[in-house]
Amino acid sequence: MSHRQPIQRVEDYTDAFLTTLGVFLFMVFWIIAAAWGYAWVAVTAYVVDHLFKWVGWLRAG
Repeated sequence: MSHRQPIQRVEDYTDAFLTTLGVFLFMVFWIIAAAWGYAWVAVTAYVVDHLFKWVGWLRAG
């Protein structure tokens, strides 16, 4: 004969999961914002550099 025990309730990890998910999403959005900010600075610097070169070319020409 089998001596199986009845199925017991398991621990509720919902709060731990939601907290971890919140921290993970915060980090993901922080990385996206940092990458977007880096791209914005790079594009702005590129445009300003070409603008200064164009102004210098106009003054020299």
